[in-house]
Amino acid sequence: MVAVPKFKSRFIPQSSPTLTEIRPLPKPQMPLWQKTLLGIQWVSGVAATGALVAVLPLYGWSALSEQQWSQAYDRLETLKRQERELLVSNETLRYRVTQQVQRAPQGLVPQTPQHVLFVPNEGKIAAKTHFERPPVTPPPQRTVNY
Repeated sequence: MVAVPKFKSRFIPQSSPTLTEIRPLPKPQMPLWQKTLLGIQWVSGVAATGALVAVLPLYGWSALSEQQWSQAYDRLETLKRQERELLVSNETLRYRVTQQVQRAPQGLVPQTPQHVLFVPNEGKIAAKTHFERPPVTPPPQRTVNY
């Protein structure tokens, strides 16, 4: 058997002093102007965050209202276009009926004051008619016996 010689490590000292107390390094004192600037930086950061929190809902509301306004405006434009189409088709129908009546009258009478019918207004008839209600009689008194 071959004996392995013991080597001393050159990285670990064989005799090291024992540490008994660990002391933190002293903190250097900051000047007053530097403390003031750090305080101002902290306050401005809080103010900026608060402003952001306050402004984001307003921005969302304005974007939403603009989108809703755009949709309502598109709907309005569609309704206007449909109204124009209906007016054109109504006038076309009127023109065709007028042309048809002028070609062959088919027993139609021209409108004159002698041929106009006047229908009385429903509101005036209801106001003139008075319906009498029957008198209200109280129910007979009944006694309860046990």
